[in-house]
Amino acid sequence: MWEAVRRLSLGALLIAAVSLVLLLSDRGRGPQRSGTRKIWKVHILELVSAVDSEDTERGMREGLASRLSEGRDYTVTVRNAQGDMPTLSSLVDAAVSEGADLIMTLSTPTLQAAVQRVKTTPIVFSFSSNPIGAGAGSSYDDHLPNVTGVPTMSAYDDVMGLIRELMPQAHRLGTLVVPSEVNSVFNTKIAVDVGARHGFEFSILPVNTSSDVGDATLALLAQHPDAICQVGSNLTIAGFASIVRPSQQAHVPVFGFLSSDAKNGAVAVAARDYHESGREAGVLAARIIQGESPAAIPFHEVQGARVIVNVGAARLAGIEIPDALRRRAAQVLE
Repeated sequence: MWEAVRRLSLGALLIAAVSLVLLLSDRGRGPQRSGTRKIWKVHILELVSAVDSEDTERGMREGLASRLSEGRDYTVTVRNAQGDMPTLSSLVDAAVSEGADLIMTLSTPTLQAAVQRVKTTPIVFSFSSNPIGAGAGSSYDDHLPNVTGVPTMSAYDDVMGLIRELMPQAHRLGTLVVPSEVNSVFNTKIAVDVGARHGFEFSILPVNTSSDVGDATLALLAQHPDAICQVGSNLTIAGFASIVRPSQQAHVPVFGFLSSDAKNGAVAVAARDYHESGREAGVLAARIIQGESPAAIPFHEVQGARVIVNVGAARLAGIEIPDALRRRAAQVLE
């Protein structure tokens, strides 16, 4: 009898020892959910599809993957509003209802919709020039505790310098502003201020829907600007072709701030590195998944800009691209 008791006691001790080893080894594997590794649900929310936003999303994925393993540490769900502003709130609500652990946003309106509806889930943004106007905080250091990210302020000085280099006699520039987009109003004001330092005045007309872009451009051209310098907004990204076509017919050059602008007919652009801004945002998201608080991570901008020139668009506008500009451009579209 005592031998049986001894064997049972030894067996119980062995089971307890094995259980303890398994428990201790599992504790080092990160946050737990129902006894297994927590796989974070990352939702990427976008307003428009464009070359630069796609570069940003690709960078976000690469930034996450540089520190973590997709499928083992996190999953990614991507939703795009296809330029429809009212859809943004539905995208945010869908992310919340599906239990998103972290939300990543592209564009200022997307960030604005997220901060209005999400108060505790971490939010990491990029492809946004005005996170303060979106309600993410009062400064890059003093921001909502669940929000951090990488602002992408347009390269205003670089673009104004390009226009002055290619059009030394230019005086008046034209642009469309979207009153419903806080980033568009914000960016237009900065463009006007920076343009004044380079000797430019601005003619500005409002546009409210994509179907109005063509007519608004014709009205802007009627004010006889020397060039169109289209300030960034989500609506004009989607409708950029409707700005370029009538401008080319009037032999008025168009300049912009996005890589996609050059590919869609702008003479020259100075574009931020949106892939890099997305990658840095992805690294921030990974840091949060690994345990850091977004409240302790200040916003920080990506510096530098890529100059892209479109020789064909310049030829249509009667502009010759000098060799010096060709040599320093990151890309020359022939």
